[in-house]
Amino acid sequence: MDITNSFLNTTSSLILLIITFTTFYFPLRIYLNLLKYKEASLGLIFTNLDSNINVFKIYAIAVLIFAISRFLDLFNLISNYSSIDNLATLLNIITNVLLIYAFYKLLVIIQIDESMNKELNKP
Repeated sequence: MDITNSFLNTTSSLILLIITFTTFYFPLRIYLNLLKYKEASLGLIFTNLDSNINVFKIYAIAVLIFAISRFLDLFNLISNYSSIDNLATLLNIITNVLLIYAFYKLLVIIQIDESMNKELNKP
């Protein structure tokens, strides 16, 4: 029983670490892409409006779920129920997964590939 619990704890910690790293990775890539290709990336954002509307809807849902989890954390400070803490943790994980998806889709939209890079660097 202890080996199973240890394995589950290690696996869940590893999954949470991967989710946290990925949540950090995609916005960093978006930021670096915007620094390198500012006008082209912003142009791609405004060119693909249909895709971007879906991305921003997902982003808004993620922020809404994040706000709910913050309220649950505040309520958890007042009353010490473990179920509220577990629900807030679950909502934080859902928020991270939604943000990963939204940031990934945005990165795909604004990503400058090699053929576009050659066009941008032409005199």
